[in-house]
Amino acid sequence: MKETTELEGFKPGMLHVVEVRFISGNIRDVLLQIRAWCDRKNVRQGTFRYWLSERDSVVRVNFELEEEAQAFAQTFSGTVLV
Repeated sequence: MKETTELEGFKPGMLHVVEVRFISGNIRDVLLQIRAWCDRKNVRQGTFRYWLSERDSVVRVNFELEEEAQAFAQTFSGTVLV
């Protein structure tokens, strides 16, 4: 029997990870922009992870819904990792 859910794009136990690269030195601004976007869209994101380096840095954000991950990636010029 196939399990169904009311939330389209939701797959139980699956996270959709978006990676965004940015110039080092402005992590605070990037995180504030991410938080503001999530608040405006009423998106419940999962974990934030980030890595800082000299040239460019990376932030990864986990989403439960694929459509939210896609919208986030498009807004922040990121990539949905598979």
